[in-house]
Amino acid sequence: MTGQTEIFNEAADDYDNVGVDFFTPFGEALAGAAAVAPGDRVLDVGCGRGAVLFPAAAAAGPDGHVTGIDLAPRMVELTRTAAAGLHHVTVELGDAQHPDFPAASFDVITAGMVLFFLPEPQAALETYLRLLRPGGRLAFSAAASYDPAFPRAMKVLAGHADGPPPPPPTGQGTIFENADTLRAAAENAGFARTRLSECTVASAFRDHRHFLDWVGSHGGRAVVRRIPPERRDAAIADLATVLPEPFTLTTTLNLVVADHS
Repeated sequence: MTGQTEIFNEAADDYDNVGVDFFTPFGEALAGAAAVAPGDRVLDVGCGRGAVLFPAAAAAGPDGHVTGIDLAPRMVELTRTAAAGLHHVTVELGDAQHPDFPAASFDVITAGMVLFFLPEPQAALETYLRLLRPGGRLAFSAAASYDPAFPRAMKVLAGHADGPPPPPPTGQGTIFENADTLRAAAENAGFARTRLSECTVASAFRDHRHFLDWVGSHGGRAVVRRIPPERRDAAIADLATVLPEPFTLTTTLNLVVADHS
């Protein structure tokens, strides 16, 4: 299990489950942008706890089918359990970089906040095109802007952590610079037409401990797991230097929908 997968595997029980609006509203927005229709066959790569998968399944209906894949075994286990009553949903282990399905298997592919973590995101886009039937579409999301307080708060937490910071996701690169580079990446992969929109979510936190719990429930766990238990209270106290209580952080994502020819 790679380092990134291990982090998400550890976070799976708390992922999107600490009382903060974040992944669920973003997932609903991406599924809506994808315009999943009744009867569609959908692949949701990096499905996590189902933020995109479940609204896509509701839109596809019982005549469609939604397959979710994730590399973190605990994510798959929990999401499969949550989907147990949905006979048109399958959740399985799978790599968002290399989804193992025949060509032209899907009407829609969704990737919610996933591409950034892949070692070769441009190659992944080319793979998704191959997996779509003609007339199908890809919908993916990527960060547009973070609340200015967020990186300041993460710097405070990192100051209490042991060891060097973890390396950034290997997929970081020019395609994530802005909306234009995201559009170009889709077009360079062979998609015929792209449409972009933005979605902004306000995430409310009761206090600084609530924020720490939330950071530890997703990829930010890479920082939180390096803060020794005896330093957690000091880290929480130092968050007061950059965040009031209670507080709200806003995050904006780019939503990209790209059409197969």
